Amino acid sequence: MYGSVKQKVGFAAVMIGAFYLLSDMLLDLFIEFLHLGFEALEFTLDVIIEHLFDTGRHATQTVTFYVILLFAAYFLFKLSRKVPEWYGVIKTELSAVRHQFGATAVNYWHMAPVNSLVKWWSVLLIGVSMLVWVLLA
Repeated sequence: MYGSVKQKVGFAAVMIGAFYLLSDMLLDLFIEFLHLGFEALEFTLDVIIEHLFDTGRHATQTVTFYVILLFAAYFLFKLSRKVPEWYGVIKTELSAVRHQFGATAVNYWHMAPVNSLVKWWSVLLIGVSMLVWVLLA
């Protein structure tokens, strides 16, 4: 939220790089912990329902399934109420960063000496011409 554009972009780049390097392991761990949490919840509900209502295994599993389904529906409902708010915050932050980055680039371009501008344009033209040459070859 605070800091310069370079700090925000640098932090985002580091986080994306770390996530990319650790994505397979993080995804496996996340799925494993999610599964363990679900199993613990299911087992706890099974024991509670079985002792409270003195039901058999099939009836207990059926009731447990519908209770978990009810929890999931409630969670998705609450999540659907928060997503527009999060979208607005993210959109505002990204717009601010984009405008600040654009202002910084325009300010640099206006303050740069002529020889630096010539270097920028020459690199750009050489790069575009090489790209066109490769695509047409």
